[in-house]
Amino acid sequence: MSMPSNPVTNPATERDPLWLYLHFPLLALEAQQLEAGIAGLLDDRGQKLVLCSYEAGQAGLEPGMAIATAFSICPEIELFHPNPERVQQQLESLALWAGSFSAQVVLCPPEGLLLEIASMLHYFDGLKSLWQQMQTRLRTLGFHIRYATGHTPLAARLLARGGRSLCIEGREAHLQVLQLLPINQLELPSKQQDQLRGMGLLRLEQLQALPREAISSRFGPKLLDYLDRISGQRPDPQTFFEPPPLFQQFHEFSREVENSMALLFPLRRMLESLAGYLRRTELLAQQLELALVERDGAHELYSIGHAAGAADAETWLELCKLRLEQIQLQKPVLALQLEVERFKGQQQQSYDLFESRKQAEDPMDLLSRLRVRLGEHAVQPVALCADHRPELSWQFKTGKKEKSSSVLPRGRPGWLLQKPQQIARQQLPPYIELLAGPERISSGWWDAQQVRRDYYIGRWADGRYGWLFRDASGDWFLHGWFG
Repeated sequence: MSMPSNPVTNPATERDPLWLYLHFPLLALEAQQLEAGIAGLLDDRGQKLVLCSYEAGQAGLEPGMAIATAFSICPEIELFHPNPERVQQQLESLALWAGSFSAQVVLCPPEGLLLEIASMLHYFDGLKSLWQQMQTRLRTLGFHIRYATGHTPLAARLLARGGRSLCIEGREAHLQVLQLLPINQLELPSKQQDQLRGMGLLRLEQLQALPREAISSRFGPKLLDYLDRISGQRPDPQTFFEPPPLFQQFHEFSREVENSMALLFPLRRMLESLAGYLRRTELLAQQLELALVERDGAHELYSIGHAAGAADAETWLELCKLRLEQIQLQKPVLALQLEVERFKGQQQQSYDLFESRKQAEDPMDLLSRLRVRLGEHAVQPVALCADHRPELSWQFKTGKKEKSSSVLPRGRPGWLLQKPQQIARQQLPPYIELLAGPERISSGWWDAQQVRRDYYIGRWADGRYGWLFRDASGDWFLHGWFG
């Protein structure tokens, strides 16, 4: 199952329109923080706090406070200057992340995202399930958020920015909540708000109750158009965010990083964005390139691969963590860059693409973890060859097209000894119970490695099952064990 690239053609769009607005009130600060803590964002002049982290608020700091006052209350506060470029980068990264939940995402700078979700409810088994999964993923990102649904884009935006934080369906339900919005939360020009309050209008429902002609003549047609876009009487077309052709994420730290494991927090955000990108583009990532930018501008590059390709953020985070555990930083790191080196198409799956927990361990995940931990060449897949002699019936896969079989012959063990071991006389049958056989293998006359053996499946006294043979001279050998 894949996400629809054009919800208009999907049967789920027969539902009423439904939008979800995500408002990140502290994004200008959180986009620069390396990890949670007491922090504040300064104004353009660098004299006062304009944003405070949750931890800073708990310590008694608040927006509008002078720097000297802030330091007197909490000397350990970390202060940041405005960085609009980094905030925009983070917002675009969040738009990629949102690709896991909607095929149509709108950037609303500087701190908001708008998602069309009516066409996605079918895939998530309803609004409640969709929002539960989104909340779970949002918690891993570490952003503070306000949210609201709406039957129009503008309705969802106003409700979210007004702090309503609700997820409901239905035009009438949204209109009832909208009517209670104060005039100062309608994002109208300050002069217009003063005029409305001067007329005794305090809530949206009072403004909507005025005759349309009176609104148009007194405030102009723009306000009437604005109210119609809130209610849905007038279309409100949106420009949707398009994922870039290549995935690349860059994060510059506000301070030097000297411990490789401290890179996991920003890396998790990057990998969540990657997961959304892969869902949206219906691709799997096969290899990531991780670049650590050092103080002198040098780059330390690390490649991390997955044997079969993966789209899940947790899978990639585990592989990256294994790699970072092996890294001892020789120099402080100032920035982190993540690129996808290789993609592959995502095959159609019969299970839910959005299920966060896997039902069973994927062998390719295990193989990928072993390669990261032990080295790329320490763990190699094997292929079966067309040779009856067991010791010559397999070879390492080289990536080239080779004549090989992928099916283990029936009655053969999964664990073949590197060299047959002769069985001591006191262990010979009947002390070993022969359960199946003989299977004669006589081959190799053409390459001077001829064998003539009679193979049996045997059970040892301690319950183990082995693969043993008797050669032409009558000696017995153990050649493999069954799992």
